Amino acid sequence: MRLAALLIAIAACHRAPPPKPAPTGPTPEELALDAAIEAFYGPHLDFRPGLAIELGYHAYDGQVPDRSPAAIAAEIDRLRGALATFDDAAAIPASRQIEAALVRGEIRRELFDLEVRRRPWRDPFYYARAITLSSYVARDNAPLEDRARAMLAACEAAPAFYAEAAANLEVALPRPWIEVARGMTMGTMGFVSKDAPAAFAALDDAELAGDLGACLARLVDALAQYDGALELRLPDATTEFALGEDRLVAMLREAEGLDLDLATIDRVVRADLARNLAAITAAAHAIDPAREARDVIAEVTADKPDDVIAEATADLVTLRAFLVEHDLVTIPRDEVAEVRESPPFARGNFAFLSSGGAFEPVPQPSYFYLAPPSPTWPEAEQRAYLPSRADLLFIAAHEVWPGHFVQGMHERASSSRILKTFETYTTSEGWAHYVEEMMWDAGLGDGDPRAHIGQLKNALLRDVRALVAIGLHARDMTVDEAIAMFADQAFADPANAKQQAMRGTMDPLFLSYTLGKLIIVKLRDDWMAATGGDLKAFHDAFLAHGEAPLPAIRRAMLGAVGDVL
Repeated sequence: MRLAALLIAIAACHRAPPPKPAPTGPTPEELALDAAIEAFYGPHLDFRPGLAIELGYHAYDGQVPDRSPAAIAAEIDRLRGALATFDDAAAIPASRQIEAALVRGEIRRELFDLEVRRRPWRDPFYYARAITLSSYVARDNAPLEDRARAMLAACEAAPAFYAEAAANLEVALPRPWIEVARGMTMGTMGFVSKDAPAAFAALDDAELAGDLGACLARLVDALAQYDGALELRLPDATTEFALGEDRLVAMLREAEGLDLDLATIDRVVRADLARNLAAITAAAHAIDPAREARDVIAEVTADKPDDVIAEATADLVTLRAFLVEHDLVTIPRDEVAEVRESPPFARGNFAFLSSGGAFEPVPQPSYFYLAPPSPTWPEAEQRAYLPSRADLLFIAAHEVWPGHFVQGMHERASSSRILKTFETYTTSEGWAHYVEEMMWDAGLGDGDPRAHIGQLKNALLRDVRALVAIGLHARDMTVDEAIAMFADQAFADPANAKQQAMRGTMDPLFLSYTLGKLIIVKLRDDWMAATGGDLKAFHDAFLAHGEAPLPAIRRAMLGAVGDVL
Protein backbone atom coordinates (compact mmCIF):
# COMPACT_ATOMS: atom_id res chain seq x y z
CA MET A 1 0.00 0.00 0.00
CA ARG A 2 1.33 3.44 -0.86
CA LEU A 3 2.19 5.52 2.20
CA ALA A 4 -0.38 8.23 1.34
CA ALA A 5 -3.20 5.67 1.14
CA LEU A 6 -2.07 4.03 4.36
CA LEU A 7 -1.95 7.47 6.01
CA ILE A 8 -5.57 8.20 4.97
CA ALA A 9 -6.77 4.91 6.43
CA ILE A 10 -4.94 5.42 9.69
CA ALA A 11 -5.98 9.06 9.95
CA ALA A 12 -9.63 8.05 9.59
CA CYS A 13 -9.28 5.69 12.54
CA HIS A 14 -7.64 8.39 14.67
CA ARG A 15 -9.83 11.41 13.83
CA ALA A 16 -11.00 13.02 17.12
CA PRO A 17 -13.71 15.67 17.73
CA PRO A 18 -12.40 19.23 18.20
CA PRO A 19 -13.12 19.56 21.94
CA LYS A 20 -10.74 16.76 22.89
CA PRO A 21 -7.11 17.64 23.72
CA ALA A 22 -4.41 16.90 21.17
CA PRO A 23 -3.22 13.29 21.39
CA THR A 24 0.09 12.68 23.10
CA GLY A 25 0.84 9.38 21.32
CA PRO A 26 2.13 8.84 17.80
CA THR A 27 0.51 10.92 15.08
CA PRO A 28 -1.24 9.23 12.16
CA GLU A 29 1.71 10.19 9.95
CA GLU A 30 4.15 8.54 12.35
CA LEU A 31 2.01 5.40 12.57
CA ALA A 32 1.89 5.23 8.78
CA LEU A 33 5.65 5.59 8.51
CA ASP A 34 6.22 2.96 11.21
CA ALA A 35 3.98 0.55 9.30
CA ALA A 36 5.88 1.20 6.08
CA ILE A 37 9.24 0.68 7.80
CA GLU A 38 8.00 -2.54 9.39
CA ALA A 39 6.92 -3.87 5.99
CA PHE A 40 10.29 -2.95 4.47
CA TYR A 41 12.79 -3.84 7.17
CA GLY A 42 12.47 -7.59 7.62
CA PRO A 43 12.40 -8.54 3.92
CA HIS A 44 15.36 -6.25 3.33
CA LEU A 45 17.43 -8.20 5.86
CA ASP A 46 16.08 -11.52 4.58
CA PHE A 47 17.84 -10.86 1.26
CA ARG A 48 20.97 -9.74 3.15
CA PRO A 49 21.48 -12.14 6.07
CA GLY A 50 25.13 -11.11 6.30
CA LEU A 51 24.09 -7.56 7.15
CA ALA A 52 21.59 -8.87 9.71
CA ILE A 53 24.25 -11.00 11.38
CA GLU A 54 26.67 -8.06 11.54
CA LEU A 55 23.94 -5.97 13.15
CA GLY A 56 23.46 -8.60 15.87
CA TYR A 57 20.24 -10.31 14.71
CA HIS A 58 21.24 -13.86 15.57
CA ALA A 59 18.05 -15.42 14.22
CA TYR A 60 19.93 -15.13 10.92
CA ASP A 61 22.98 -17.06 12.13
CA GLY A 62 23.90 -19.82 9.72
CA GLN A 63 22.01 -18.33 6.80
CA VAL A 64 23.61 -17.73 3.42
CA PRO A 65 22.01 -15.40 0.84
CA ASP A 66 20.09 -16.66 -2.15
CA ARG A 67 21.56 -15.10 -5.29
CA SER A 68 19.70 -17.12 -7.87
CA PRO A 69 18.37 -15.10 -10.82
CA ALA A 70 14.83 -15.58 -9.53
CA ALA A 71 15.74 -14.25 -6.09
CA ILE A 72 17.51 -11.24 -7.57
CA ALA A 73 14.54 -10.46 -9.83
CA ALA A 74 12.15 -10.71 -6.86
CA GLU A 75 14.36 -8.37 -4.84
CA ILE A 76 14.36 -5.79 -7.63
CA ASP A 77 10.55 -5.89 -7.70
CA ARG A 78 10.39 -5.53 -3.91
CA LEU A 79 12.76 -2.56 -3.92
CA ARG A 80 10.79 -0.81 -6.65
CA GLY A 81 7.58 -1.19 -4.65
CA ALA A 82 9.25 0.05 -1.47
CA LEU A 83 10.66 3.08 -3.27
CA ALA A 84 7.18 4.07 -4.41
CA THR A 85 6.16 4.11 -0.74
CA PHE A 86 9.06 6.08 0.69
CA ASP A 87 9.26 8.54 -2.20
CA ASP A 88 5.93 9.99 -1.04
CA ALA A 89 7.85 12.65 0.91
CA ALA A 90 4.83 14.89 1.52
CA ALA A 91 3.31 12.22 3.76
CA ILE A 92 6.46 11.82 5.91
CA PRO A 93 6.37 13.63 9.27
CA ALA A 94 8.97 16.39 9.52
CA SER A 95 10.51 14.73 12.58
CA ARG A 96 11.07 11.51 10.62
CA GLN A 97 12.45 12.87 7.35
CA ILE A 98 15.95 11.72 8.27
CA GLU A 99 14.84 8.11 8.63
CA ALA A 100 12.90 8.25 5.38
CA ALA A 101 15.92 9.74 3.60
CA LEU A 102 18.12 6.91 4.87
CA VAL A 103 15.67 4.28 3.67
CA ARG A 104 15.27 5.98 0.29
CA GLY A 105 19.04 6.13 -0.09
CA GLU A 106 19.39 2.47 0.79
CA ILE A 107 16.74 1.46 -1.73
CA ARG A 108 18.08 3.67 -4.52
CA ARG A 109 21.66 2.49 -3.97
CA GLU A 110 20.63 -1.16 -4.06
CA LEU A 111 18.54 -0.66 -7.19
CA PHE A 112 21.41 1.17 -8.87
CA ASP A 113 23.74 -1.71 -8.05
CA LEU A 114 21.31 -4.32 -9.33
CA GLU A 115 19.83 -2.58 -12.37
CA VAL A 116 22.46 -0.12 -13.62
CA ARG A 117 25.78 -1.52 -12.46
CA ARG A 118 24.38 -5.07 -12.75
CA ARG A 119 26.74 -6.19 -10.04
CA PRO A 120 25.47 -9.78 -9.66
CA TRP A 121 26.44 -10.36 -13.31
CA ARG A 122 29.44 -8.07 -13.62
CA ASP A 123 31.23 -7.81 -10.27
CA PRO A 124 32.74 -10.79 -8.44
CA PHE A 125 33.36 -8.51 -5.45
CA TYR A 126 29.57 -8.46 -5.00
CA TYR A 127 29.75 -12.07 -3.87
CA ALA A 128 32.86 -11.67 -1.75
CA ARG A 129 31.01 -9.25 0.56
CA ALA A 130 27.61 -10.95 0.61
CA ILE A 131 28.42 -14.03 2.68
CA THR A 132 29.32 -13.97 6.37
CA LEU A 133 31.50 -16.71 7.85
CA SER A 134 34.08 -14.89 9.93
CA SER A 135 31.55 -13.50 12.44
CA TYR A 136 31.24 -16.95 14.05
CA VAL A 137 34.96 -16.84 14.79
CA ALA A 138 35.71 -13.16 15.37
CA ARG A 139 33.34 -12.66 18.33
CA ASP A 140 32.36 -14.61 21.43
CA ASN A 141 28.73 -13.53 21.14
CA ALA A 142 27.37 -17.02 21.83
CA PRO A 143 28.63 -20.31 23.32
CA LEU A 144 31.23 -22.07 21.18
CA GLU A 145 28.89 -24.94 20.28
CA ASP A 146 26.14 -22.56 19.15
CA ARG A 147 28.57 -20.70 16.94
CA ALA A 148 29.90 -23.99 15.58
CA ARG A 149 26.37 -25.07 14.61
CA ALA A 150 25.80 -21.73 12.89
CA MET A 151 29.11 -22.10 11.08
CA LEU A 152 28.14 -25.63 10.04
CA ALA A 153 24.81 -24.43 8.63
CA ALA A 154 26.52 -21.65 6.68
CA CYS A 155 29.25 -24.02 5.54
CA GLU A 156 26.70 -26.49 4.19
CA ALA A 157 24.88 -23.75 2.23
CA ALA A 158 27.97 -21.89 0.98
CA PRO A 159 28.93 -24.20 -1.95
CA ALA A 160 25.56 -23.55 -3.60
CA PHE A 161 26.10 -19.80 -3.11
CA TYR A 162 29.49 -19.91 -4.85
CA ALA A 163 28.04 -22.06 -7.62
CA GLU A 164 25.34 -19.41 -8.14
CA ALA A 165 28.04 -16.74 -8.27
CA ALA A 166 30.03 -18.62 -10.91
CA ALA A 167 26.89 -19.21 -12.97
CA ASN A 168 25.69 -15.59 -12.74
CA LEU A 169 28.92 -13.84 -13.63
CA GLU A 170 29.40 -13.00 -17.28
CA VAL A 171 32.31 -14.41 -19.26
CA ALA A 172 33.95 -11.06 -20.08
CA LEU A 173 34.71 -9.26 -16.80
CA PRO A 174 37.15 -6.44 -16.05
CA ARG A 175 40.57 -7.90 -15.34
CA PRO A 176 41.23 -5.81 -12.19
CA TRP A 177 37.99 -7.11 -10.66
CA ILE A 178 38.94 -10.71 -11.37
CA GLU A 179 42.37 -10.22 -9.85
CA VAL A 180 41.04 -8.62 -6.67
CA ALA A 181 38.26 -11.21 -6.33
CA ARG A 182 40.71 -14.07 -6.72
CA GLY A 183 42.89 -12.59 -4.00
CA MET A 184 39.89 -12.33 -1.67
CA THR A 185 38.84 -15.89 -2.52
CA MET A 186 42.30 -17.14 -1.60
CA GLY A 187 42.00 -15.27 1.70
CA THR A 188 38.65 -16.95 2.36
CA MET A 189 40.19 -20.33 1.57
CA GLY A 190 42.89 -19.62 4.12
CA PHE A 191 40.26 -18.72 6.69
CA VAL A 192 38.20 -21.85 6.01
CA SER A 193 41.19 -24.20 6.02
CA LYS A 194 43.12 -22.70 8.96
CA ASP A 195 41.38 -20.04 11.05
CA ALA A 196 37.97 -21.68 11.31
CA PRO A 197 39.24 -25.15 12.33
CA ALA A 198 41.57 -23.58 14.89
CA ALA A 199 38.73 -21.50 16.34
CA PHE A 200 36.60 -24.59 16.96
CA ALA A 201 39.38 -26.93 18.04
CA ALA A 202 38.13 -26.83 21.66
CA LEU A 203 34.68 -28.23 20.84
CA ASP A 204 33.61 -30.92 23.33
CA ASP A 205 30.98 -32.35 20.97
CA ALA A 206 33.01 -34.81 18.91
CA GLU A 207 30.22 -35.43 16.40
CA LEU A 208 29.71 -31.71 15.80
CA ALA A 209 33.47 -31.21 15.48
CA GLY A 210 33.70 -33.99 12.92
CA ASP A 211 30.77 -32.72 10.88
CA LEU A 212 32.16 -29.19 10.88
CA GLY A 213 35.66 -30.32 9.91
CA ALA A 214 34.35 -32.36 7.01
CA CYS A 215 32.12 -29.52 5.83
CA LEU A 216 34.96 -26.99 5.97
CA ALA A 217 37.09 -29.31 3.84
CA ARG A 218 34.28 -29.51 1.26
CA LEU A 219 33.96 -25.74 1.33
CA VAL A 220 37.66 -25.36 0.52
CA ASP A 221 37.03 -27.46 -2.58
CA ALA A 222 33.99 -25.32 -3.49
CA LEU A 223 36.07 -22.15 -3.13
CA ALA A 224 38.79 -23.66 -5.29
CA GLN A 225 36.17 -24.38 -7.96
CA TYR A 226 34.94 -20.79 -7.74
CA ASP A 227 38.49 -19.50 -8.07
CA GLY A 228 38.90 -21.76 -11.07
CA ALA A 229 35.76 -20.28 -12.62
CA LEU A 230 37.25 -16.81 -12.19
CA GLU A 231 40.57 -17.94 -13.64
CA LEU A 232 38.78 -19.29 -16.71
CA ARG A 233 37.49 -15.77 -17.37
CA LEU A 234 40.99 -14.28 -17.62
CA PRO A 235 41.44 -14.94 -21.37
CA ASP A 236 38.28 -12.94 -22.05
CA ALA A 237 39.02 -10.25 -19.45
CA THR A 238 38.57 -6.63 -20.46
CA THR A 239 39.53 -3.18 -19.25
CA GLU A 240 35.90 -2.02 -19.43
CA PHE A 241 35.25 -1.16 -15.80
CA ALA A 242 34.34 2.54 -16.21
CA LEU A 243 30.86 3.68 -15.28
CA GLY A 244 30.90 6.68 -17.58
CA GLU A 245 30.19 10.28 -16.57
CA ASP A 246 26.41 10.10 -16.75
CA ARG A 247 26.19 6.98 -14.62
CA LEU A 248 28.71 8.27 -12.09
CA VAL A 249 26.61 11.42 -11.65
CA ALA A 250 23.50 9.24 -11.39
CA MET A 251 25.19 7.06 -8.78
CA LEU A 252 25.93 10.10 -6.63
CA ARG A 253 22.34 11.21 -6.95
CA GLU A 254 20.75 7.81 -6.31
CA ALA A 255 23.09 6.41 -3.64
CA GLU A 256 24.16 9.62 -1.88
CA GLY A 257 21.31 12.05 -2.55
CA LEU A 258 23.80 14.49 -4.10
CA ASP A 259 22.79 16.40 -7.21
CA LEU A 260 26.25 17.48 -8.35
CA ASP A 261 28.04 17.56 -11.68
CA LEU A 262 31.56 16.21 -12.08
CA ALA A 263 32.98 19.58 -13.12
CA THR A 264 31.99 21.03 -9.74
CA ILE A 265 33.38 18.07 -7.84
CA ASP A 266 36.60 18.15 -9.84
CA ARG A 267 37.02 21.87 -9.18
CA VAL A 268 36.56 21.74 -5.41
CA VAL A 269 38.72 18.62 -5.03
CA ARG A 270 41.55 20.11 -7.07
CA ALA A 271 41.40 23.21 -4.89
CA ASP A 272 41.64 21.00 -1.80
CA LEU A 273 44.55 19.08 -3.35
CA ALA A 274 46.39 22.34 -4.10
CA ARG A 275 45.75 23.59 -0.56
CA ASN A 276 47.07 20.39 0.98
CA LEU A 277 50.10 20.21 -1.31
CA ALA A 278 51.01 23.77 -0.34
CA ALA A 279 50.58 22.92 3.34
CA ILE A 280 52.70 19.77 3.19
CA THR A 281 55.43 21.68 1.36
CA ALA A 282 55.36 24.35 4.06
CA ALA A 283 55.51 21.69 6.79
CA ALA A 284 58.51 20.05 5.11
CA HIS A 285 60.30 23.39 4.80
CA ALA A 286 59.56 24.12 8.46
CA ILE A 287 61.61 21.01 9.25
CA ASP A 288 64.41 21.79 6.80
CA PRO A 289 64.09 24.78 4.45
CA ALA A 290 67.26 23.84 2.58
CA ARG A 291 66.03 20.46 1.27
CA GLU A 292 63.47 19.42 -1.30
CA ALA A 293 60.07 18.98 0.31
CA ARG A 294 59.65 15.48 -1.15
CA ASP A 295 62.90 14.35 0.49
CA VAL A 296 61.80 15.66 3.90
CA ILE A 297 58.39 14.01 3.51
CA ALA A 298 60.12 10.72 2.65
CA GLU A 299 62.26 11.03 5.78
CA VAL A 300 59.19 11.63 7.99
CA THR A 301 57.41 8.74 6.27
CA ALA A 302 60.38 6.45 6.96
CA ASP A 303 59.95 6.95 10.72
CA LYS A 304 58.01 3.72 11.30
CA PRO A 305 56.92 2.33 14.65
CA ASP A 306 58.78 -0.80 15.72
CA ASP A 307 55.49 -2.30 16.96
CA VAL A 308 52.47 -1.01 15.03
CA ILE A 309 49.95 -2.58 17.41
CA ALA A 310 51.57 -1.07 20.50
CA GLU A 311 51.95 2.32 18.81
CA ALA A 312 48.30 2.39 17.75
CA THR A 313 47.19 1.36 21.24
CA ALA A 314 49.09 4.30 22.71
CA ASP A 315 47.67 6.61 20.02
CA LEU A 316 44.11 5.70 21.04
CA VAL A 317 44.82 6.70 24.63
CA THR A 318 46.28 10.01 23.44
CA LEU A 319 43.36 10.73 21.12
CA ARG A 320 40.65 10.03 23.68
CA ALA A 321 42.37 12.19 26.28
CA PHE A 322 42.68 14.99 23.71
CA LEU A 323 38.97 14.80 22.89
CA VAL A 324 38.00 15.00 26.54
CA GLU A 325 40.44 17.80 27.36
CA HIS A 326 39.30 19.95 24.44
CA ASP A 327 35.62 19.01 24.79
CA LEU A 328 35.20 18.48 21.05
CA VAL A 329 32.34 15.96 20.99
CA THR A 330 30.15 14.05 23.42
CA ILE A 331 31.33 10.50 24.10
CA PRO A 332 28.02 8.70 24.78
CA ARG A 333 29.41 5.48 26.25
CA ASP A 334 32.32 4.31 28.35
CA GLU A 335 33.77 2.09 25.63
CA VAL A 336 37.13 1.60 23.99
CA ALA A 337 38.32 -0.11 20.83
CA GLU A 338 40.94 -2.83 21.10
CA VAL A 339 43.78 -2.78 18.56
CA ARG A 340 44.31 -6.12 16.83
CA GLU A 341 46.17 -7.47 13.83
CA SER A 342 43.76 -7.99 10.96
CA PRO A 343 42.99 -11.66 10.32
CA PRO A 344 44.44 -12.98 7.05
CA PHE A 345 41.03 -13.09 5.37
CA ALA A 346 40.36 -9.37 6.02
CA ARG A 347 43.39 -7.51 4.72
CA GLY A 348 41.97 -5.55 1.82
CA ASN A 349 42.87 -2.27 3.59
CA PHE A 350 45.60 -1.45 6.07
CA ALA A 351 43.14 -0.32 8.76
CA PHE A 352 39.47 -0.77 9.53
CA LEU A 353 37.12 -0.69 12.50
CA SER A 354 34.93 -3.66 13.40
CA SER A 355 32.27 -2.67 15.92
CA GLY A 356 29.80 -4.90 17.67
CA GLY A 357 26.36 -4.95 16.10
CA ALA A 358 23.89 -2.32 17.26
CA PHE A 359 21.32 -5.03 18.08
CA GLU A 360 23.55 -7.51 19.89
CA PRO A 361 21.71 -8.85 22.98
CA VAL A 362 24.95 -8.40 24.92
CA PRO A 363 27.16 -5.47 23.80
CA GLN A 364 30.23 -6.66 21.93
CA PRO A 365 33.71 -5.11 21.88
CA SER A 366 35.02 -3.09 18.97
CA TYR A 367 38.31 -3.87 17.26
CA PHE A 368 40.64 -1.50 15.45
CA TYR A 369 42.25 -3.86 12.94
CA LEU A 370 45.64 -3.21 11.34
CA ALA A 371 46.90 -5.39 8.50
CA PRO A 372 50.56 -6.37 8.30
CA PRO A 373 52.23 -6.39 4.89
CA SER A 374 52.19 -9.61 2.93
CA PRO A 375 55.17 -11.81 3.87
CA THR A 376 55.48 -12.65 0.16
CA TRP A 377 56.53 -9.08 -0.67
CA PRO A 378 60.19 -8.02 -0.78
CA GLU A 379 61.43 -6.71 2.57
CA ALA A 380 61.72 -3.13 1.33
CA GLU A 381 58.14 -3.23 0.03
CA GLN A 382 56.89 -4.59 3.35
CA ARG A 383 58.61 -1.77 5.20
CA ALA A 384 57.24 0.85 2.81
CA TYR A 385 53.68 -0.49 3.25
CA LEU A 386 53.62 0.28 6.98
CA PRO A 387 52.49 3.82 7.91
CA SER A 388 54.77 6.27 9.64
CA ARG A 389 54.15 7.25 13.25
CA ALA A 390 52.59 10.51 12.07
CA ASP A 391 50.33 8.77 9.54
CA LEU A 392 49.21 6.20 12.11
CA LEU A 393 48.05 8.84 14.58
CA PHE A 394 45.58 10.27 12.07
CA ILE A 395 44.53 6.85 10.82
CA ALA A 396 43.58 6.12 14.43
CA ALA A 397 41.65 9.41 14.58
CA HIS A 398 39.79 8.44 11.41
CA GLU A 399 38.82 4.98 12.59
CA VAL A 400 38.33 5.48 16.32
CA TRP A 401 38.63 8.81 18.19
CA PRO A 402 36.57 10.68 17.04
CA GLY A 403 35.93 8.98 13.70
CA HIS A 404 33.88 5.88 12.94
CA PHE A 405 33.94 4.59 16.52
CA VAL A 406 32.43 7.75 18.01
CA GLN A 407 30.02 8.03 15.08
CA GLY A 408 28.85 4.50 15.82
CA MET A 409 28.39 5.22 19.51
CA HIS A 410 26.08 8.11 18.68
CA GLU A 411 24.08 5.89 16.33
CA ARG A 412 23.69 3.14 18.94
CA ALA A 413 22.44 5.77 21.38
CA SER A 414 19.62 6.62 18.97
CA SER A 415 16.12 5.23 19.47
CA SER A 416 15.75 4.69 15.72
CA ARG A 417 16.55 1.28 14.32
CA ILE A 418 16.85 2.90 10.88
CA LEU A 419 19.68 5.15 12.10
CA LYS A 420 21.29 2.10 13.70
CA THR A 421 21.05 0.01 10.55
CA PHE A 422 21.75 2.01 7.40
CA GLU A 423 24.54 4.30 6.29
CA THR A 424 25.52 6.67 3.51
CA TYR A 425 29.05 6.51 2.11
CA THR A 426 29.71 10.26 1.95
CA THR A 427 28.38 10.75 5.49
CA SER A 428 30.28 7.85 7.00
CA GLU A 429 33.65 8.40 5.36
CA GLY A 430 33.16 12.14 5.10
CA TRP A 431 32.89 12.40 8.89
CA ALA A 432 35.86 10.12 9.53
CA HIS A 433 38.02 12.10 7.11
CA TYR A 434 36.72 15.46 8.35
CA VAL A 435 37.85 14.74 11.92
CA GLU A 436 41.47 14.23 10.88
CA GLU A 437 41.97 17.87 9.92
CA MET A 438 39.61 19.05 12.65
CA MET A 439 41.82 17.37 15.27
CA TRP A 440 44.98 18.94 13.82
CA ASP A 441 43.29 22.36 13.82
CA ALA A 442 42.26 21.81 17.45
CA GLY A 443 45.90 21.24 18.43
CA LEU A 444 46.58 17.53 18.04
CA GLY A 445 50.29 17.12 17.40
CA ASP A 446 51.23 20.30 19.27
CA GLY A 447 52.06 22.10 16.03
CA ASP A 448 54.84 19.64 15.13
CA PRO A 449 55.27 19.80 11.35
CA ARG A 450 55.99 16.05 11.33
CA ALA A 451 52.54 15.39 12.73
CA HIS A 452 51.11 17.81 10.20
CA ILE A 453 52.75 15.85 7.40
CA GLY A 454 50.99 12.74 8.71
CA GLN A 455 47.60 14.45 8.64
CA LEU A 456 48.24 15.94 5.21
CA LYS A 457 49.37 12.66 3.66
CA ASN A 458 46.04 11.17 4.68
CA ALA A 459 44.25 14.16 3.17
CA LEU A 460 46.20 13.97 -0.08
CA LEU A 461 45.45 10.27 -0.40
CA ARG A 462 41.71 11.07 -0.24
CA ASP A 463 42.06 13.99 -2.67
CA VAL A 464 43.74 11.71 -5.19
CA ARG A 465 41.10 9.03 -4.65
CA ALA A 466 38.45 11.52 -5.69
CA LEU A 467 40.32 12.63 -8.81
CA VAL A 468 41.19 9.04 -9.71
CA ALA A 469 37.53 8.01 -9.35
CA ILE A 470 36.54 10.71 -11.83
CA GLY A 471 39.50 9.87 -14.07
CA LEU A 472 38.98 6.10 -14.14
CA HIS A 473 35.21 6.22 -14.55
CA ALA A 474 34.62 9.35 -16.63
CA ARG A 475 37.90 10.57 -18.16
CA ASP A 476 39.61 7.50 -19.73
CA MET A 477 42.34 7.34 -17.06
CA THR A 478 44.27 4.05 -17.07
CA VAL A 479 45.14 2.03 -13.97
CA ASP A 480 48.83 2.80 -14.53
CA GLU A 481 48.05 6.52 -14.65
CA ALA A 482 46.08 6.19 -11.41
CA ILE A 483 49.00 4.40 -9.74
CA ALA A 484 51.34 7.19 -10.86
CA MET A 485 49.00 9.86 -9.49
CA PHE A 486 48.89 8.20 -6.05
CA ALA A 487 52.68 8.03 -6.03
CA ASP A 488 53.26 11.58 -7.27
CA GLN A 489 50.49 13.55 -5.57
CA ALA A 490 49.78 11.48 -2.44
CA PHE A 491 53.38 10.28 -1.77
CA ALA A 492 52.15 6.66 -1.71
CA ASP A 493 54.57 3.74 -1.82
CA PRO A 494 54.25 1.36 -4.80
CA ALA A 495 52.21 -1.32 -3.02
CA ASN A 496 49.71 1.15 -1.59
CA ALA A 497 49.52 3.08 -4.86
CA LYS A 498 48.60 -0.08 -6.76
CA GLN A 499 46.12 -1.20 -4.11
CA GLN A 500 44.40 2.18 -4.17
CA ALA A 501 44.20 2.27 -7.96
CA MET A 502 42.77 -1.26 -8.13
CA ARG A 503 40.18 -0.32 -5.53
CA GLY A 504 39.22 2.67 -7.64
CA THR A 505 38.23 0.44 -10.55
CA MET A 506 35.62 -1.30 -8.36
CA ASP A 507 34.67 1.51 -5.98
CA PRO A 508 33.89 4.71 -7.89
CA LEU A 509 32.45 6.27 -4.75
CA PHE A 510 35.75 6.20 -2.91
CA LEU A 511 35.64 9.85 -3.92
CA SER A 512 33.24 10.11 -0.94
CA TYR A 513 36.01 10.76 1.59
CA THR A 514 37.04 14.16 0.30
CA LEU A 515 33.62 15.05 -1.10
CA GLY A 516 31.93 14.25 2.20
CA LYS A 517 34.55 16.16 4.16
CA LEU A 518 34.14 19.29 2.08
CA ILE A 519 30.34 19.17 2.37
CA ILE A 520 30.60 18.75 6.15
CA VAL A 521 33.03 21.68 6.44
CA LYS A 522 30.62 23.94 4.58
CA LEU A 523 27.71 22.72 6.69
CA ARG A 524 29.72 23.42 9.84
CA ASP A 525 30.61 26.93 8.77
CA ASP A 526 27.06 27.72 7.67
CA TRP A 527 25.52 26.22 10.82
CA MET A 528 27.86 28.02 13.20
CA ALA A 529 27.26 31.33 11.40
CA ALA A 530 23.50 30.81 11.59
CA THR A 531 23.27 29.58 15.19
CA GLY A 532 26.31 30.95 16.98
CA GLY A 533 26.93 27.41 18.25
CA ASP A 534 30.36 26.08 19.07
CA LEU A 535 32.29 23.16 17.58
CA LYS A 536 31.11 20.56 20.07
CA ALA A 537 27.49 21.59 19.58
CA PHE A 538 27.90 21.21 15.84
CA HIS A 539 29.49 17.79 16.13
CA ASP A 540 26.80 16.51 18.48
CA ALA A 541 24.02 17.91 16.29
CA PHE A 542 25.54 16.39 13.18
CA LEU A 543 26.05 12.96 14.74
CA ALA A 544 22.47 12.92 16.05
CA HIS A 545 21.35 12.32 12.46
CA GLY A 546 23.27 9.08 12.05
CA GLU A 547 24.71 8.45 8.61
CA ALA A 548 21.79 9.91 6.66
CA PRO A 549 22.44 11.53 3.27
CA LEU A 550 24.26 14.82 3.74
CA PRO A 551 21.62 16.99 2.02
CA ALA A 552 18.99 15.57 4.42
CA ILE A 553 21.21 16.37 7.41
CA ARG A 554 21.81 19.87 6.06
CA ARG A 555 18.08 20.43 5.67
CA ALA A 556 17.42 19.17 9.20
CA MET A 557 20.10 21.40 10.71
CA LEU A 558 19.54 24.56 8.64
CA GLY A 559 15.94 24.28 7.47
CA ALA A 560 16.93 24.19 3.80
CA VAL A 561 19.54 22.49 1.65
CA GLY A 562 20.94 25.32 -0.47
CA ASP A 563 24.41 24.78 -1.92
CA VAL A 564 26.12 21.79 -0.30
CA LEU A 565 29.53 22.82 -1.67
